[in-house]
Amino acid sequence: MLAGPIFAKRGFDWVPLQTPGVAGRLGLSESALMEEMKLQLADGRVFGGIDSWIVLFRSVWWLWPFGVLLSLPGFYWLGQGTYRWLARNRYCFSGQCKVRKKDPHHRKIPFLDLP
Repeated sequence: MLAGPIFAKRGFDWVPLQTPGVAGRLGLSESALMEEMKLQLADGRVFGGIDSWIVLFRSVWWLWPFGVLLSLPGFYWLGQGTYRWLARNRYCFSGQCKVRKKDPHHRKIPFLDLP
């Protein structure tokens, strides 16, 4: 990760979520670990997704304004939606995206999506 050294200098250690014992240490299921990144602070608090990036940004003086900006309601909502989209599609960027098959029982009406 390109940003790893920036945060490593501030005491953050990057550990793959697939590392044995991480799920137990964070008190999460294996499937929950795969949804978003997690950040555990020295005091035991755990943050996930955009909240973890807010904490990380606030730890670096020149990234601090981005952490504050992402904390504001409108920017938080936008950042959270963007983060979740990126997390869901992270494998597509490397060309390993699995094409989703359309559900044959799914009907679409303009401006209305029915199951």
